[in-house]
Amino acid sequence: MRTSNHKIFAAGDVAGRMPLVTVAAAEGSVAAQNALNMDSPKSIDYSVIPHAIFTQPNVAVAGLTEKDAVTKGFSVISRTLDLRHVPKARAIWDTRGLIKIVAEEATGTIIGVHILAPEAAEVIHQAVLIVKNKMTLKDAAEKIDVYPTLSEMVKLCAQSFYKDIKKLSCCAD
Repeated sequence: MRTSNHKIFAAGDVAGRMPLVTVAAAEGSVAAQNALNMDSPKSIDYSVIPHAIFTQPNVAVAGLTEKDAVTKGFSVISRTLDLRHVPKARAIWDTRGLIKIVAEEATGTIIGVHILAPEAAEVIHQAVLIVKNKMTLKDAAEKIDVYPTLSEMVKLCAQSFYKDIKKLSCCAD
């Protein structure tokens, strides 16, 4: 958070990283801590900061897009799941949208989740923890979710790497 002048720290939009209020708040806290304790500076991991667009349905993102991952040298696999395969979406009569998971091909580590769906801005927080904690597709596919919920779309999309989720019976694996 230090500028080119070692006595000045910057946060928020002026720092030029991500113009989001949550990022500005985090940067402000880190800048203050670093200004007061320059011997052990803290930093922010910008790679896992989620963002959303509050359209109807919402758009929400955590981690890398497939294109950005390939540009950074990752060999990736991805799956997209249409919301019509999410039981809660059918129950609320709103199946507009999809979820996409991007993972490292060799390890199955999830490096990006992208959602276009009702309440995507709420569901994306689950993806932040998955990406930040370097969970694999297997980890996400095996987690137990409340049924029926929209957040179950993350598990279902992860399961789609291994099986035809259209053949699943409700919440049974």
